[in-house]
Amino acid sequence: MYRSNRRNVERTLTNAENRALEKVGLFVESRAALLSPVDTGRLRDSIDHKVDERRKSVTIGTPVEYAVNVEKGTSRQRAQPYLTPAAENNLRQIKNIVQDELRRGMN
Repeated sequence: MYRSNRRNVERTLTNAENRALEKVGLFVESRAALLSPVDTGRLRDSIDHKVDERRKSVTIGTPVEYAVNVEKGTSRQRAQPYLTPAAENNLRQIKNIVQDELRRGMN
């Protein structure tokens, strides 16, 4: 008699994906905090991440109103990127986090 384990496999994979997204969010968030310029610490302390399990995505950012001016610069202030390099300079580590979680989830 054949018995499908498809639902268990899908659930296991979904759980692994969600764990990977959370770990990537924490990782990039921590790197951004290390790279952010510090005057009062408000910007650095506000960096956070949010996982959207439905869309299979993670957003890293900050609600601080001047954050984009720090990241991109203005006509009066030089750019001091912290979010973009936190992700772009760590692509290998991010890929490894995802691969490890998916591998761990399927074992």
